[in-house]
Amino acid sequence: MTLVVQTQGTVTADGNEPLLSYTVTTTPSPLKASPENPQAPEEIGEIVISVSRQSGTPADVQSIRVKVPAGTMSPDLATDLAKVTPRITLTGWTGRLDVAAKEFVFSPAGSHAPIGPDTGFTIQLSDIPISRKVGTSPITVTESSRTGSSAFQDRSTVFNLGKFPADFYLRNFLCEPSIINNGGDVKLTWERSANATYELLYGDINRDVTNRTSLDIEGIKSDTTFYLRATTGDPTNPVIRIVSAQVTVTKPDLEVGNLAVNGEMAIAGTVLTRQELSIGLRERWLTTRATTDGILTARLPWAGGANLYVDAGRGVHFLQPLEDGHSPYLSIPVLKGEQIRFKASTNGNPSIEWFGFGRTELANPHL
Repeated sequence: MTLVVQTQGTVTADGNEPLLSYTVTTTPSPLKASPENPQAPEEIGEIVISVSRQSGTPADVQSIRVKVPAGTMSPDLATDLAKVTPRITLTGWTGRLDVAAKEFVFSPAGSHAPIGPDTGFTIQLSDIPISRKVGTSPITVTESSRTGSSAFQDRSTVFNLGKFPADFYLRNFLCEPSIINNGGDVKLTWERSANATYELLYGDINRDVTNRTSLDIEGIKSDTTFYLRATTGDPTNPVIRIVSAQVTVTKPDLEVGNLAVNGEMAIAGTVLTRQELSIGLRERWLTTRATTDGILTARLPWAGGANLYVDAGRGVHFLQPLEDGHSPYLSIPVLKGEQIRFKASTNGNPSIEWFGFGRTELANPHL
C-alpha cells in the first residue's frame, strides 16, 4: 500500500541528501485554488518552511533556493511571483526573487554561513496569489551546502502542495474507542464535502467510502492506523489529502500469533527475544543487521518536525506525524542477515522494538 502525503518531502534523483531538515506548512491548510472566473479576486496563500540542522556538526550553507511554479496550469502554484513577499528569520540573510529561474533565493551577507543544531529558522513566502486550477504543485527546496572543507553541492527536496477546490473539506476523522481489547470493534466517523472520491486504507485493505461518512470495523487484533484519502481535481494531476486515525489494541496479535512478551518466551519450541532499541537517533544512518528472523516495530510520537526513516524488510519506510497529530506506527518482518538502518530527527524520540526468533539480540547500531 502506497500513501501520498500532501507535504511529504522527496529527495531528488541526484541522490545528494540535504544537510538541513525541512518541514513545510501552509496557510490555509490545505491551500485553496482561486476561482476559475478570471474576474474574481485571487485566493491568497502562505508557505512556511521550518529549517534545522539535526546533526551536531554545523553545515556551511551558501544559499537556499525555493522554486515555485507559476502560471495558469494545474501544476502551477502562483499566478504572479512578483506579488509574493519572501522573508527569512536568520540575521544577516536576505531573500530575493530570481525572475528567470522562478526561484526565491535566500543567502547570507558573506559567501557562506554555518548552520548548527541550535540555529533553527523559518523561510516564509507570503501574499501568494494562488493559481486558478486545482492540482498538485511541486515546490523544490535546494540548498548549496557542505561540511568541513568539501566542495559545495546542490541538494534538493521536493514538496508536493495541493490546491483544492474552494468548497472542499475533509475533517474530524475519529476512531472510537481509541483503545480496545484484542478482537474488539471500532466506529470510524468523518466529515467531508461531496466534490471528491474517498478511500479508506488500513493494512492491506483499500475500501471505497465515497458515499459514506462512517464505517464500523470489527475484530481488530493489532494496533491499526486508518488513513482516509480524498482525491479531487483533474485526473491527470489530481490533488490528494490524507487524514488518519489510530486504534491501540491491548495485548495485540503479531504475525506469529498472540504474543505478550517481555524478555524471552518459548512458543512451540521457538524462543522469542524482545529488545527495545535506545539508539539516540540523529540525522544520519545508523546500521545494524538481523541475526535471526524477526519483526521490527516502530512508533513515532507526535512532535513538530519529527521524522523517522527505517530501511529494512527490503524497503525504505518513512514515518512523519500527519496533520491531525496522530503518531504513525510500523511493523515489518525482517529476515536473518538483512541490514537494518535508522535515521531520525533529534526531536522524533521514536520507540523501536525488535522481536527476534532466537536468543541473539541486534548489535548496537552505534558500534
